[in-house]
Amino acid sequence: MFLRGEGYGAHLLMRYYFLRATSLAKWMPSAQRCYMSSQNREKDGQREPPKSEVAKSGQYKSILEEVLIKEPKKPTTTAEKVKEKAENTFFYAVLVASVGALGVLCYFLFEQFFSVDSPQKIYSNALSMIRADDRCEEIFGNPIAGFGEETSRGRRRHVAHQKYRKDGRDRIRVVFHLKGPRCEGLAQAEMEMVDGTWEWRFLLVQTRERPSRTCILIDNRV
Repeated sequence: MFLRGEGYGAHLLMRYYFLRATSLAKWMPSAQRCYMSSQNREKDGQREPPKSEVAKSGQYKSILEEVLIKEPKKPTTTAEKVKEKAENTFFYAVLVASVGALGVLCYFLFEQFFSVDSPQKIYSNALSMIRADDRCEEIFGNPIAGFGEETSRGRRRHVAHQKYRKDGRDRIRVVFHLKGPRCEGLAQAEMEMVDGTWEWRFLLVQTRERPSRTCILIDNRV
């Protein structure tokens, strides 16, 4: 009986190892595949996006394609055609008006700041000559600042100017203020049209102190 029981136990033990080996053999290929798949993903540095992100990107792409690629619906009825023509006419009118306004603005800016006879251009050139003059530097000191008329609130406006015609020639006169470390003063500059060209007629500065001092930089008055 002992031998029989021992042989029966050995039989059960062998059967246990056999079944375990069989289950391991079935499990190993799938485990190996999972391990190799994870290694390949880590090696390539790629990560599969979640399904929700894929769905969202597809949705966004479809909306973008619809906006960019979708052709506008063509009018079919007479009322729709008339409405489309009216809208196109309105848009063209707005475009033409905008271009015209832009042209007027550019012309105005050119006349104010870049034209030879513009008050701002005359003021800039006159102030440059005053700063470069040794006599003006001796009177006002260095640096010399120039500015236009001041309002009641202390704000400085554009330089005062006057355009007029005399003796058959167009003239423009500019008046602006000067200020230096030593004193303050007033500058007057005038240009006139001579044979189609703007030329300096005079440029002079005068201090506000008493007695006042005058410095004439240009004088082509006859």
